Amino acid sequence: MENAGLRCPELVLDTPPAKFAASSGSCGEFLFLAAYSSDKYLQSQLDFVGTAGQKAMNVGKNWTVVSEDPERLQKHLGGTVLHTGP
Repeated sequence: MENAGLRCPELVLDTPPAKFAASSGSCGEFLFLAAYSSDKYLQSQLDFVGTAGQKAMNVGKNWTVVSEDPERLQKHLGGTVLHTGP
């Protein structure tokens, strides 16, 4: 993520992980990451996010990232930008 210009000096892992995630954590106040063990859990997270008030998130094969600049992150990590709110 640092290649995308997003600094993460200290990744803080969630214990337990976020709902539906196999592993999750944050880098500061505006950068949240999660990895999922199956398509089913990733889809459950995507269904949930629509009601959670997030504006947008990056979605990959088995991961999600919420950041302040999803388009910039997409250029470097791939995946798609899912717009979920205003």
